[in-house]
Amino acid sequence: LLYGRFVDDDADGDDGNKKGGKDDNKKGDDINMTTSSPDGKSIPYKPQNVVVEAIYEPPQEADPTAAEGFVVLDDPMEDKVEEMASMLGLQRVGWIFGHPPREAGFQMSAAEVIMAAEFQLEAAGGVDPTPFVSVKVTVGDDGNVSFEAFQVSRQCMEMVAEQALEVGPNPGFCYVNDTFTAIQEGKESKTVENNFFLTVVPIRQHTSEVFVSDFPKANRDMDDRVPSKDEMKRQLGKSGTQGWTYVDVLGDFNLLIYLCQFLDVNADMPKICQSIADRDVPLDDGYKIIISSIAGLDGSY
Repeated sequence: LLYGRFVDDDADGDDGNKKGGKDDNKKGDDINMTTSSPDGKSIPYKPQNVVVEAIYEPPQEADPTAAEGFVVLDDPMEDKVEEMASMLGLQRVGWIFGHPPREAGFQMSAAEVIMAAEFQLEAAGGVDPTPFVSVKVTVGDDGNVSFEAFQVSRQCMEMVAEQALEVGPNPGFCYVNDTFTAIQEGKESKTVENNFFLTVVPIRQHTSEVFVSDFPKANRDMDDRVPSKDEMKRQLGKSGTQGWTYVDVLGDFNLLIYLCQFLDVNADMPKICQSIADRDVPLDDGYKIIISSIAGLDGSY
């Protein structure tokens, strides 16, 4: 899951620190149309950019028999993660998934398209425009990591909301439920090619001025590094070196999630998060002492 902020699209489009798409990068009228006001009147939809600040990976396990290729497990930290994001002024702005290399032109499977639509429906609170994005990661032809971002069209959102789309034998197509009829080029069709629903969203480089991402990610049991007090000690030990302050190295989303195991989410974490999100609010020395003690770190803060 991607956490960050939705920000208004600049008129001149000259902000290189944001990720997102503009009108001319959308396909058709399914994303940038109009939305409805509370009184039912149509109002223009103002495009927004997505600024990604943090990634959280919920517990999951690979399952070759599942359409998505994985199964998401129950997450006892889900509520705390959402609370933490809110305290930091962040919200869910997208989701990210990885897959092995695929044949040219095969962007997303039917299961991934349907999941993307479900996420957009949740973010929009219905079939309305939303900047929420789907980011996929794979290995490119040159052997380097490749990132691409997409949105599904409002038409896709509508069909998923009505449970009109299903996963079928061919992952490159969404299958139309027998109780619905899809018309393409004047003819009835029982499948819709996935790419028909996809809109490419350009990605721009973004370096956060608030957050770092060095602490081991949660729920990566196969990684060499896992969240631990030793990792806390290693990261917090950077404070006072190379220009890093204590709050700088503490401002790591996954480190803060790990810290929730030792501090009260309702009493302690709001004050800590406020100092991270707003550097004009100093972090109380008492919290520095407590956090450093948890990590087994001695010395100045």
